[in-house]
Amino acid sequence: MPYNLRLAISLAALAILAPTNPVQSQEAQRSTGTRTGTATAAPIAPAEYLGFPVGADFKLAAWDSISSYMSHLAKVSPAARVDTLGRTTQDRPFLAVVITSPENMQRIEEIRRSQARLADPRKLAEGELETLLDSHPAVVAITHNIHSTEIASSQGVMELAYSLITDPEMLEALRDVVVVLVPSVNPDGQQMVVDWYSRTLGTPYEGSRMPWLYHYYVGHDNNRDFYMLTQVESQMVNDLLYGTWFPEVVYDVHQMGNRGARFFIPPFDDPVNPNLDPLVVRTISLFGLQVSADLEAAGKAGVLNGERFDLWWHGGLRSVPARHNMVGILSESASARIASPIFQEPGQVDRQSERGNNYPNPWPGGWWRIRDIIDYQVIASRSIIGLAARWRRPLISNYVEIGRRAIDAGRNEPPFAYIIPSQQRDVGSAVAMLRTIRRGGAEIHRAVAPFEADGIAYSAGDWVVLMAQPYRAHAKDLLEPQVYPDRRLYPGGPPDTPYDAAGWTLPFQMGVKAVGVKSPLEAELQLETDVIRPPVGTVAGSGPAFAVENVTNAANLAIHRTVERGGRVTLLSQPAEVGGRTWPTGSAVLSGPGVRQTLEELAESHGLSAASVSGQFTGHSLSGFRVGLYQPWTASMDEGWTRWVFESWELPYQTLHDAEIQAGGLEQRYDVIVLPDVESRSLIEGRAPGTVPPQFAGGLGDSGVSALRDFVKAGGTLICLDSSSGFAIQELGLAVADARPSPSERRSGEAFYAPGSIMAVNIDVNHPLAFGMPETGAVYYNNSPLFQVEEGASGVTVVASYPETSQLMSGYVLNADFMNGKAALVEASYGAGRAILFGFRPQYRGQSHETFKILFNAVYRGATTQAQPQEF
Repeated sequence: MPYNLRLAISLAALAILAPTNPVQSQEAQRSTGTRTGTATAAPIAPAEYLGFPVGADFKLAAWDSISSYMSHLAKVSPAARVDTLGRTTQDRPFLAVVITSPENMQRIEEIRRSQARLADPRKLAEGELETLLDSHPAVVAITHNIHSTEIASSQGVMELAYSLITDPEMLEALRDVVVVLVPSVNPDGQQMVVDWYSRTLGTPYEGSRMPWLYHYYVGHDNNRDFYMLTQVESQMVNDLLYGTWFPEVVYDVHQMGNRGARFFIPPFDDPVNPNLDPLVVRTISLFGLQVSADLEAAGKAGVLNGERFDLWWHGGLRSVPARHNMVGILSESASARIASPIFQEPGQVDRQSERGNNYPNPWPGGWWRIRDIIDYQVIASRSIIGLAARWRRPLISNYVEIGRRAIDAGRNEPPFAYIIPSQQRDVGSAVAMLRTIRRGGAEIHRAVAPFEADGIAYSAGDWVVLMAQPYRAHAKDLLEPQVYPDRRLYPGGPPDTPYDAAGWTLPFQMGVKAVGVKSPLEAELQLETDVIRPPVGTVAGSGPAFAVENVTNAANLAIHRTVERGGRVTLLSQPAEVGGRTWPTGSAVLSGPGVRQTLEELAESHGLSAASVSGQFTGHSLSGFRVGLYQPWTASMDEGWTRWVFESWELPYQTLHDAEIQAGGLEQRYDVIVLPDVESRSLIEGRAPGTVPPQFAGGLGDSGVSALRDFVKAGGTLICLDSSSGFAIQELGLAVADARPSPSERRSGEAFYAPGSIMAVNIDVNHPLAFGMPETGAVYYNNSPLFQVEEGASGVTVVASYPETSQLMSGYVLNADFMNGKAALVEASYGAGRAILFGFRPQYRGQSHETFKILFNAVYRGATTQAQPQEF
């Protein structure tokens, strides 16, 4: 559409935006707490409630309107209720809407309790399943709008909810189904998108990407958080699925790019994760094919099966349920420009598959609107609900059968259990891992007495994750190494690459010892039902200074709190003998106000131990943090994760934008500047002019590059995470090269390639960047730089490198020999300062707890003095 015509339409749409509907205003003032309606009035259709049709061009309903509409339905209909599960990151209500027949709603708590027993067949009494099959409804959970720019589902959910309680066909289905709708998995982002779209409507930037993340911390990665559960929204959905409702079916509604198919629905692409029960896989395909048939019957073209989206990866809202014996379904609809329509000639839809069994009816091109997206999505939801109702008995019966198979497999096949000893290098990380696994619904036991497994002695207090439990697939998949198959697009051709991560093993990422048990286990165990806690640490002596071995993340918390409270920290540059004990290099000596209280708090919560020391110590002194974290207007998820890690571990920082950097004089305000994982070109150029309002266009530019160069030259420390290392190599002229093959070479099948995997590294533990680290560690590698230092280069130190063989610990690597001996972490001098180059993701998705310490050490490297004797 020509720009002037589009502008005219947009301005007209803006001019006719209806004032707030009076009914909406009244409903918005009411609480959205749990309630069940009585039929006091007919429900109002969404269009009447909003003042415009759902899916109208250029129109979006904001979160308050959506939540108040759901409250209206619950108020007037005995078939609906709204539960407020908690508050979002930015303090909005997070809702679940329960819809079923009025008869089912009268016994909804009984149904919910029965679902919990179905999810764990050990709790079913003899003959109870047969009784439940006579009258118990299936439960279908449908989640919307996890990715906020995929906005259509947050609009269509109102229409779906209305149709469920007014359409006779759906009312009949609700006799056999309880539907749990999550209107938005990210209400904060939903509102951000509505606000940004309104702000840019009728401008050249209409429908553009926001300059910030649409989840405050993690942006698009909120759909990568469903086993680690770092974010409050993920936690609330997790608790809904595995602690409250235990649905048989979970349908996660998404959008994708618009140059290919109009709608993806399972069957999924290969490979399939070996921990998934084949009956789960088959049932997912069954539901997907039913949806496909119903869309074709409705005349909807462009429906695709069996491509791109696989069943290997763990961590998504649709993939974690499959490891909980649930039918996890994903759909992906082609996107418009938020709510602005697009017109596509056939040649502009150039990523469609060839016509075939998985794509029998290609989309011919033409107009594509948010209304079209909603139509496909609502048809799909109704189809899934309808099939669940018609197939209720076998769906429930199979759910129980899959749980029983998991229990039997855990009793009869190795591994029979995983043992997590209570004596760990970092017991706090071990406890964090166990809490994460248990919150995902898996059981954790603790040994009451010493025992033996596979000839190895273990102690009372050690933790045991038995595999004979319903959620065996979830626990096992998190604890074992992944071996992604070497698949090719055709024999001898390039690799069929993973959709997302290839490996994710939590014990490797978190630096936790976990031992798989190959023989049947005999031990006296007790189920952990209270908060899992580490053994309490000890704080010996009375001061004035205390030493801690800096091998745990809790030690970093102690450092950060001590500095924040006005204390002093010294990191030992050489071992120290005190009172007959040797404190190794890297240990922290802390002094100042409230130090003992800080340490006692962490001894209780994290198992940290410390001892009083006095005398002279040689080390690096840290008394404050002047840290800047660069936040580009390209909305970097890596920046968000770094921010989340800093805040979670109480490391103070300031956010830096282009304008402040370009103004120069950075060394007067900062000792350390962190560049997130952003390619050099994107750092420098940013968003192209004309694609975003001028204040967000461009990147660092020449002046910003010059300012950063001056900052390092004057003594500053520039920390470059992953791909931003290329910026420092290029702009500071460092004697370091990135040895990786080009992107096209990496995907050719003839060169090195390693996506989303865990690699072993050798670490120089005497270097300040590696204080407290083991000599051999694990790092998360995702097509990251591989560094080579120029021969004879001065001022460049390799701190971590890949071994000559056996780098891969979990995931996938092609032509692994290419990694042999390459550097993973480098420090390079420049003027009076330094650049620290990370060739891995030290804070990967909030999961890689073992390498948080290296990131913190990098900050300390720029915030500490040169090593010198100090008196305590």
